[in-house]
Amino acid sequence: MRLAHVTDLHFGSEEAAVVAGLRADLIEQNPDRVLVGGDLTMRARDDQFRAARELLDSAGRPWTCVPGNHDLPLDRLARATRPLDAYERLVDAEAQPTVHDGGLRVLGLSTPRPYLWKGGLIDAGQAELIGSALAGAADLKVLLLHHPVFHSPQRPHETLVHGAGRALQAAAEAGVDVVLCGHDHVAAQIDLATVWPGLNRRMIGLMSGTACSRRVRAGESQSYTLLDLAGDRLSIIVRRWRDDAFHSSDVTVWHRSPGGWGP
Repeated sequence: MRLAHVTDLHFGSEEAAVVAGLRADLIEQNPDRVLVGGDLTMRARDDQFRAARELLDSAGRPWTCVPGNHDLPLDRLARATRPLDAYERLVDAEAQPTVHDGGLRVLGLSTPRPYLWKGGLIDAGQAELIGSALAGAADLKVLLLHHPVFHSPQRPHETLVHGAGRALQAAAEAGVDVVLCGHDHVAAQIDLATVWPGLNRRMIGLMSGTACSRRVRAGESQSYTLLDLAGDRLSIIVRRWRDDAFHSSDVTVWHRSPGGWGP
């Protein structure tokens, strides 16, 4: 099984050459599914959503998406009254998608809130949904959201999503393997049990950088991540933009045991 994690496209602040390179690389890498971690747009404009949707469709692979905080209108009344209207019209009518595709199970959570625009929230109802939507056996269980549940080494002081602890406890009890997030525009990964004491399962926390916008952080380039599952071995490959194309840079191999995942 091969998955691609793509997040923080930020159409409205995109680099045209990187967009074209991302499309070409997704076609070449041919993942079974593309998991999109939100912030498709800069300002939730219809034309920005259409451009993001065109990119995802043109890669020719199934994709699953959740909204990010930039996908809520920042500067219009709709932020308070219909925050996901444009996203649901132009991207996906379901902001919290579920996927049961062969051995893959995915649950996407919508974490942005008009009143917690930067930090986001996983509420009690969403934590309960993790348990019901991801119950049962699967080769790989993935929780997909926009806001981070762990601090990256590059940005250690950034805000974590409110409700992260209860969500991760529910994820551990449901046997989740990987928690995907974005928002910080850096590539990072961690054994979540090392930073969230009390979890009864070792899960992989994975953050991908901005895929095609010019809003890169110091020391980072545009990037996305491939996840290659072969039995109880999961290879995580960061694809970084350099010299006018995406190239594999960091590769980490994780191994599954009865207690979860370790490098």
